[in-house]
Amino acid sequence: MIDNLNPTNQFHPYQRETSIPMSQRPRRRMGVRVKRSFNRVRSYVKDNPTAVLGGVAAVAISFGMMRARRQ
Repeated sequence: MIDNLNPTNQFHPYQRETSIPMSQRPRRRMGVRVKRSFNRVRSYVKDNPTAVLGGVAAVAISFGMMRARRQ
């Protein structure tokens, strides 16, 4: 089988860089993002308490088994 494609077709045409250096970007407040994620976690725990409790139990059991294996 012969490859008849022009290998330069895979490249994009030149475009000016539009990115802004990190030193010139405005600073973001992390507090809003953290609050949003905590609200998301709280709502998940409210909606699925048994799944969260089962996950906590599984972690506790696995830690207990790992601790027993060491001794």
